[in-house]
Amino acid sequence: MKEIKSIVLAFAAVGVLTACGNSDKKSDEVKVHSVMTVLPLNRQESAVKNFTGVVKENSTVSLSFRTAGQISRILVKEGSHVRRGQLVATLDTKDYQLGVDAAQSQYNQLKNEVERMRKLHEANSLSGNDFEKATSGLEQLGIKLQNAKNQLSYTQLTAPVDGTIQKINFEPSEMVSAGLPVMDLVDTHRMEVEVNIPAEFYRDLKNSTKAYCIAAGERYELHRTGVLAKADVNQLFTVTYALEGRLSAGVNVNVYIEIGGNETVHGLSIPAHAIFEDDGKPYVWVVEQGDVVKRHAIKTSRVDSEGMAVVESGISVNDRIVKAGVRALHEGDKVKIVTQHNSNVGDLL
Repeated sequence: MKEIKSIVLAFAAVGVLTACGNSDKKSDEVKVHSVMTVLPLNRQESAVKNFTGVVKENSTVSLSFRTAGQISRILVKEGSHVRRGQLVATLDTKDYQLGVDAAQSQYNQLKNEVERMRKLHEANSLSGNDFEKATSGLEQLGIKLQNAKNQLSYTQLTAPVDGTIQKINFEPSEMVSAGLPVMDLVDTHRMEVEVNIPAEFYRDLKNSTKAYCIAAGERYELHRTGVLAKADVNQLFTVTYALEGRLSAGVNVNVYIEIGGNETVHGLSIPAHAIFEDDGKPYVWVVEQGDVVKRHAIKTSRVDSEGMAVVESGISVNDRIVKAGVRALHEGDKVKIVTQHNSNVGDLL
């Protein structure tokens, strides 16, 4: 009986020693977290924003005759490019030409009469009152003649600016009234680019120093001409830029807007999801020597339209910032840095 008890105690002692050995082994193991890191970008390097814009005409002009009549010719087609001053349509001029001829005949007749009366007046054979009446009548006929000539000239419709004929509303032989739009002309002398920008970038517009667009591999300079102060239903603001160069209306272009130099752009950019909060304050994990993480308190100003947080202080451009695996870390944890895999969409792993 004593021998059996001794054997049981011996096995129990071995079990206790084994358990203690395993416990010591577990305590010596250090858990290593796999994380992804990113280096902060100097804000000056990421100061160019890319948006999609649409080329639009500066304005559309409705062309109309200044007098009524029957259209005799339309000299352009829809889509035709015209120059300023180019003749695009005419009215039948017969009646207007008759008006000019009649006024001219009356004017010439009275003019000759006034010349004879002038000689009589100079010879004191005609009273000054009668001569003044004659000269006054000549002036009135002169005005009538000029008006008839103006009406004749109004039968010629010319393009007021360089542009493209967008729509023609009448055909030859149709009657039109004065001021009725005969055709629409797209003003291509000054083209514009319209861009819709998000609200978070709207505040930076005052610091923008340069803008340009790229179309078919060519670069075109842009100059801001207007900003709508009210956002649309999608919280986008409409910005208009004057275009240097010629592009067709309706073409989509890539618009690049640059923020000003170092005096207006401050801080570093890191992904917003690399930031975590503790007691309402923002922090990031920085991988330091020995591949251990240390918590750094930071000061942020905003998050831009691309999901990048602007950090004003707390990190430097050489710090390795943990951007994936943030939530599982603690101060002093050892980490293993892994590279992003194509299947890791959104840096979630």
